[in-house]
Amino acid sequence: MIDPLTQMISLLQPSASFSKLVTATSPWAVRPPREGPFYAALLEGDLELSVSGQPSVRVQAGDFVLIPATYDFTVTSLTPPSGGRVMDPVEIRPGVFHLGGPGEPDTRMLIGYCLFGAHDAPLLVSLLPQLVVVRGDRRLTTLVELLSGEARSTRPRRGIGSPP
Repeated sequence: MIDPLTQMISLLQPSASFSKLVTATSPWAVRPPREGPFYAALLEGDLELSVSGQPSVRVQAGDFVLIPATYDFTVTSLTPPSGGRVMDPVEIRPGVFHLGGPGEPDTRMLIGYCLFGAHDAPLLVSLLPQLVVVRGDRRLTTLVELLSGEARSTRPRRGIGSPP
C-alpha cells in the first residue's frame, strides 16, 4: 500500500538547512522565529505544540514533527510557565541550547529548519496540513539524531572527502 504523506514529503526533496540540540527543564515556553519549514525529533520527554492558534498537540519521545510552511507556533512544557511567558533559548555550548531553569533537563529534542528542493514545493506544501506528527517511528527520530551527531562531530577529517 502506498502512503500518500510519505510520497508528498519525498517529492518535496527536503534537506536540513539548520539544526540544533535543545534541552529543557520545566516549566518553559518558546516561540521559534518564522524562518521556514520547521522540524523536530523529540528524543526525551513530552511537550505541547500549538500552530497558528490551532488546538495544541501533545508530542512525546520518539515523535517527529514537521511544520511544512512558515507559521507562528509555540512549544511549551506540559505545564507552561505562569502568564504564558515565552523565553529565549540559551546557548550552553556550540549547537546546544537550553530552555527553562537550572536542574536536570526533562526534555531533549533535535530541531531545525529545512529547505525543499522541489521546483513545485509551494504547490506541494499547500496540499499538506499545517502540522504533521509522525508518532512512535523511532527509526526516523534515530536517523535525525545520528545525522545531527555526525554534523556536530569534532573528529579528525570531519567534512573532508573520503579517505584515499
